[in-house]
Amino acid sequence: MSYYIAPFTFQFGTSLIEVDSGVTDIDCSTLYDAIKLAQWSEEGIIYDRIGQGSGLNDLGPGVQVGITVELLGSWQLKFPTGNYIARVAGGNLIGGPGGDPIAYSAGVQALLIQSANATVVTASGSIPTANEIADTVLRRSTANVEASGTGDALSLRSLYGMVAQGVHNTQVSGNTLTVTKSNDTTVLGTRTITTNPNAEPIVGLNSD
Repeated sequence: MSYYIAPFTFQFGTSLIEVDSGVTDIDCSTLYDAIKLAQWSEEGIIYDRIGQGSGLNDLGPGVQVGITVELLGSWQLKFPTGNYIARVAGGNLIGGPGGDPIAYSAGVQALLIQSANATVVTASGSIPTANEIADTVLRRSTANVEASGTGDALSLRSLYGMVAQGVHNTQVSGNTLTVTKSNDTTVLGTRTITTNPNAEPIVGLNSD
């Protein structure tokens, strides 16, 4: 008798949690959610418990203590045979016969990435890629930066301040350069200008 929920097949007769072919990375939270569904399924309810979990205590908004999943009795996780490296991460996987939660599979090197002080950070929606994060930063307007309460006080001596000097309204009076905020009116800061009447004027700037 078995129960399937992607990417796991729970074989109650052999106490094996078989992983779908082609899946090489297992997240402990995903595994635990599947275990709970299998235990309460029509097939699994007549058998002893497959596993139990602990952790996931809230540490703050979106941050939880990492999960530890313990396989009970003779239950083990089994990857398909092949020549590859399989990983179990996102928490701690323990238990199994003799304290080994991973069943032997020919040619497979299984890595248990464990942590004594694991935390789990969750975010709504999908996790952005590095390129998406970079694009969001580059497209963020200075007005949105000014409206945010995150970070240090607004200052010319910051990455925001450098951008402000390039795109905001700036005025020169005497030896003082005044830089405004994004509304082109409120003063963000000033800089002192040093002049030299003998210096050559700059009339253009081209990229190489």
